[in-house]
Amino acid sequence: MLSKLFKGEFSLAATFWKFGVLGLITIKLAVKLFEKLLSAHIPSGSIYNFFMYHFHPIYSSKLSIFWTLWYVSSLLIFAAYSWNITLGVWRSASNYDKSIWLSFLAKAGILFLLFILWSSVIMTAARFFGF
Repeated sequence: MLSKLFKGEFSLAATFWKFGVLGLITIKLAVKLFEKLLSAHIPSGSIYNFFMYHFHPIYSSKLSIFWTLWYVSSLLIFAAYSWNITLGVWRSASNYDKSIWLSFLAKAGILFLLFILWSSVIMTAARFFGF
């Protein structure tokens, strides 16, 4: 199924709305959930500062390590899915014959959605990683 999505073999509507909008928002909500769970266990507010200055393998909270792994993993999954869905929507829109405007709007829409979602992720990740 993911290979068909990546190749743009699904309809433009299904690719854009189901996999693009709904899929990206769902994964973004998961990233936000792990971010909130992680921020409750890191006293300094920055993952970098916590692991550089406050972390001790025996005395530190095991949940802080657990939620850090989940947060970083969800960011990586979000990045991989964003790349795949962008290419999938782009290819599906290129294969769409009925309207050039809908094809253009789907391409512009997925780029705009990615810009909105990734700008908030980058700002939060920059705060967490101490930049």
